[in-house]
Amino acid sequence: MDENTTSAAKVNLMKAEEYREHPDAGENQKKKRRNGKKLMLLIAAAAVMGVVAASIFQGVNWYRAKESGGAVSKESVSELEGISQGVVATADPGAVEGATVTDVSGVVQNVMPAVVAINCKVEKVSVSYDFFGRGHEQKEQGTSSGTGILIGQSERELFIVTNNHVIADAAEVTVEFCDKTTAVAEVKGTEENEDLAVVCVPFDGLSFETLRQIRLATVGNSDDLEMGEFVIAIGNALGYGQSVTVGYVSALDREVTTEGVTLDLIQVDAAINPGNSGGALLNANGEVVGINSVKYSDTDVERVGYAIPISEVLPIINDLMNREQLAEGESAYLGIVGKDVDAAHAKSFHMPVGICVTKVGEDSPAEQAGLHLGDIIVGINGRTVTTMEEYLHVLGYTRGGTEGTLQLKVLENGTYVDKELRVVFGYRGEGEDRGKR
Repeated sequence: MDENTTSAAKVNLMKAEEYREHPDAGENQKKKRRNGKKLMLLIAAAAVMGVVAASIFQGVNWYRAKESGGAVSKESVSELEGISQGVVATADPGAVEGATVTDVSGVVQNVMPAVVAINCKVEKVSVSYDFFGRGHEQKEQGTSSGTGILIGQSERELFIVTNNHVIADAAEVTVEFCDKTTAVAEVKGTEENEDLAVVCVPFDGLSFETLRQIRLATVGNSDDLEMGEFVIAIGNALGYGQSVTVGYVSALDREVTTEGVTLDLIQVDAAINPGNSGGALLNANGEVVGINSVKYSDTDVERVGYAIPISEVLPIINDLMNREQLAEGESAYLGIVGKDVDAAHAKSFHMPVGICVTKVGEDSPAEQAGLHLGDIIVGINGRTVTTMEEYLHVLGYTRGGTEGTLQLKVLENGTYVDKELRVVFGYRGEGEDRGKR
């Protein structure tokens, strides 16, 4: 740079010096400071007015929703930006070298209003016999605790999904929401073989403030889970209140058998403690991908917990939420005699597991639908049935006179193929479905 050339930086410095030496410079600075303060006050006032207006608007909406039958906030947890400070290092577009998670507080804060604590009063009756063989009933009072997930709503009530073993034998079920308020819940429906239950709380029993704070959970797709994926477990551990544990998916489709019931579960290394049953297993976006279950957890091995995959049981949950309590004679009738095909028979005779039709009643709904001897029933209205006990259970809460579907395995050219029949169910009073093991 020669002596006749002046840089832009020097020019700016010179102008700044001239400005400071100008007689009006001090007054200009004071005016700017006064104007700046006024501007900041205006901005602050506008912000306060905006918050007040938004609060009033939200309150009116909640009040209208409550007056029209009740509503729960449906803000999607999946819209969150994700885990704070989560970092995924990739070597190339198709390979993940490692993942670091340091803070899940943002996700937890947004999901917690969709998780509730469940406390039950349990009453068990035992019989003792004296020296003369006379029986005496004794009632034992106790308590149990678990967790639930706000999963859906109708115009009148809020639905909460949990594990069946959490509310089994309960004389009274109480739900505690995120604002520490409680409400007595009613059991809507249970599915013992899947360890699922849905309880409901009427909106009339909830305050405006509680309705303003709670929300429905966002359901994810458990089929998309991969081994090694980060997960978060929320639950009422030990009955002390909601707590959070984190870990990774250890295995998928892990076959676990307890009390004669076998389920394919998600195995995680996040701590699943007593009281966590029925709680939410979340992915990194805060979506529910599983329902935690201590019933299937291994107490002899550390850091082995299990969760029911949410995608596999959504049809059952929807069914439980909409299940009717039918009077005797109103439930459905199909008109067959069937035999259970268990895993051992299926392997020996190269048949699918299900219910083999051994007789079709004349002029029965089954015959009119086109069911034949040898067909194997594997589902009713999309619900999997593998035994006559499950079959009769499903028909027991299906209303007679309604149209439904049968999922079958039918032998064609030496191979069993999938087939679905539409059927109009009769009424149980018209006949009897029977079966044998």
